[in-house]
Amino acid sequence: MPQFLTISVPQPCAENWAAMTPAAQGRHCAACAKTVVNFSWMTDAEVVAYLSRASGPSCGRFRAGQLSRPLRLALAAPAAQRWAAAVLAVLGMGTAAPAVAQRPTPPILTQQTMTMGIVATTPSHPVLPVRIVRGRVTEASTGQGLPGVTVLVEGTHNGTLTRADGTYELEVAAGAHSARLIFSSIGFKTAVMPSDQAEAVVLEASCDRLMGEVIVTYGSRWYTPRGLWQRLTRPFRR
Repeated sequence: MPQFLTISVPQPCAENWAAMTPAAQGRHCAACAKTVVNFSWMTDAEVVAYLSRASGPSCGRFRAGQLSRPLRLALAAPAAQRWAAAVLAVLGMGTAAPAVAQRPTPPILTQQTMTMGIVATTPSHPVLPVRIVRGRVTEASTGQGLPGVTVLVEGTHNGTLTRADGTYELEVAAGAHSARLIFSSIGFKTAVMPSDQAEAVVLEASCDRLMGEVIVTYGSRWYTPRGLWQRLTRPFRR
């Protein structure tokens, strides 16, 4: 499931970023003899990944919008984008809704408020690595892939939709091998499977559909089509 981390800079640094010497991942500060990492162009997932690998305190440069808020380790696609992908998939035109948001265009730094200093991290949850669960959802009667099926990690809001051919990819916590996935789609029975056994999922059609003679109801009285026709034509019969 998605994990979170909150970062802050308790004592901002007043050194001039432009005067620092360019380095591999940012710039070298001669005043403190440290490399100031340029986090301002990174996505939330990239910031979390870098800080989780760091062996000691890191000095960084951030946009104001990156501080004092939870950073997501994995970002789900917006709901509108997921529904649009589902509609296109049903029409045979869609492709997979991305499980992870694409890397945004680097911001124009001159229009951003920047903060530099030693990073302080506050995990809202333990930061865990993720693994990719891949599989395919098919229809029991035809064996064909089902597009637009909702795949959701049980007990969370972490989910995705199947592609036009029924395949899907979903990020789950690496240690959550017992996590269960819920597969649901209109007109089919909901299936729940362990994430490590969800490579091939078969959905059966729901049996709650009714078939039979149509009954037209008017107010508190009901008529069959044959009975209604007889009533309408009765004045013309002798």
